Amino acid sequence: MSKVSSTQPKKEEFSEQSIQKRLSHFFASKKYDVDGLFVFSWESDKLLWTKAGYIYEFEIKISRADYRNDFKHKGEKHLILSSTIARERQQAIQQDLFEQKKKEHPYWSDNDIQRVYGDTERIIKGRKMPNYFYYAVPEGMIQPEEVPPYAGLVWMAKEYRYCGGIIIKKKAPMLHKTKYTDGELNLGEKFYYNWLTARRNFREAEESVDYFRTRLENELAAKNQEMTYDEMAFKLKIAESSRDEYKEKWGKQLRDGIADRAELKRLKHEIKKLQPDFDLQAITDEVDKLYGIDRK
Repeated sequence: MSKVSSTQPKKEEFSEQSIQKRLSHFFASKKYDVDGLFVFSWESDKLLWTKAGYIYEFEIKISRADYRNDFKHKGEKHLILSSTIARERQQAIQQDLFEQKKKEHPYWSDNDIQRVYGDTERIIKGRKMPNYFYYAVPEGMIQPEEVPPYAGLVWMAKEYRYCGGIIIKKKAPMLHKTKYTDGELNLGEKFYYNWLTARRNFREAEESVDYFRTRLENELAAKNQEMTYDEMAFKLKIAESSRDEYKEKWGKQLRDGIADRAELKRLKHEIKKLQPDFDLQAITDEVDKLYGIDRK
């Protein structure tokens, strides 16, 4: 099995959080920049609100399967987004919504599902939506022709050759010209509850760290180990540093060995050109015999 060269550049592994961070630089200045907020009838991965009053929503996908599932599981959202740009696609979206609700409500009859979710005009009537809607994905994962007509597409560049590492592959069309006010979207209350959730998550994370740290120290004490958590962390840091140092030295020796072998091969080739009957192997055998080296 062939090994991948250690000099080959590593591809960046994107996460929802890393993409959210990049998208924050999509505009030089903005009014609001929020992640994971229910401003409309669904949770938005990233919302940027410009000072001009327009709202840009970004749906983040880090795999093709994740992208395909967006259409299978968010039928109502896509009905609303398509209502001003791609009404001819609504029949297909409506069918996806029907299949989605059949899975969510296995005891409902088809007539019940059709009665509640079959009226497209009722679903989209009066529903708010962003002014622009984009998919944000790792570079090359989705092509522009795969994106629906009511959406744009931005790639997260593998290298920072572009502004902020963002490539706009397809500009999103304007879905509407309405400029919402903070009060219309009830942003104050939504920001508050979003802050509460983030604060609670942070506190739970701190409590988890304290719990496991105390548990580890108790287990060390029970085993008569005179080493605290901080001492273990310090020794581990030293060990990791030593490992990296030896790994670097070993890698240098390996690279030097490969270079030396290539140079020997080149010199042998040059000798053969100058003196075809030169027996380099015989000389090597004589040297090995002199020093008692067995290469078998």
